[in-house]
Amino acid sequence: MPDETLLVERAKRNDRDALEELFRVNYPLLLGALVRITGDARAAEDVAQDAVLRAIVNLEKYEPRAKFSTWLITTALNTYRNRLRCARRELPTEHVSIAGVDSAEDLALGRLATSDAASLLGALSADKRQVFVLKHYYGFTYQEIADAVGCPVGTVRSRLHDSVQMLRREIARRGLI
Repeated sequence: MPDETLLVERAKRNDRDALEELFRVNYPLLLGALVRITGDARAAEDVAQDAVLRAIVNLEKYEPRAKFSTWLITTALNTYRNRLRCARRELPTEHVSIAGVDSAEDLALGRLATSDAASLLGALSADKRQVFVLKHYYGFTYQEIADAVGCPVGTVRSRLHDSVQMLRREIARRGLI
């Protein structure tokens, strides 16, 4: 893949090939994050498509302080939050899948049945689930997560700590490990 910065600059100059390459590379990451955050593949696809359209329209506003994927996921999270506010509905979590395990918590979750893992992640609030997924599934830094969800790094660390503690307690309570 050509350098991301060059692709963005070319895309900003209306280079259709650069724009297509930028989204071809980043769309799977975006969709995967949204599926885990929303727990619903169809809703994730809808949000991803809306976010891509918004990102194309607002591409001029992107500044390469963060990775393009971080900016795109931030756009998607804002789109998702707007949908939730409008719909005033709960997040479904029955189809959340576990993949790409790295930490001890993720290794433990990876050994659980998919339905158990989905149920465990579903026990987290939307804010805590977003932070957990972005950190443990996608390897975002604390700063990238803070930028994506729109809160201070300290809040990200707190939400991540709380989510891990809640998951540990819930796993122990259920006798899953």
